[in-house]
Amino acid sequence: MLRIIKADKVYGIVTLEMSKKDLGNIVDSVDSMSDKQQRTLLENLPSEDQVREKLDDYKALKEELRKIWDVLID
Repeated sequence: MLRIIKADKVYGIVTLEMSKKDLGNIVDSVDSMSDKQQRTLLENLPSEDQVREKLDDYKALKEELRKIWDVLID
């Protein structure tokens, strides 16, 4: 279950508490979104800048979540 610990509306930052299972589900979802975006990009060459930027955002989020996951399982 997700729980909001702190929310800073000025900076748009939220601190969450979640279970290992929830984090795993989020990591899997971002991984799927990244794969889907990459397929879209490859199917529609030449691609739009917006599609490439979205893929870059998903990959960056995936990497950050992977780092959090690594801390949890170590």
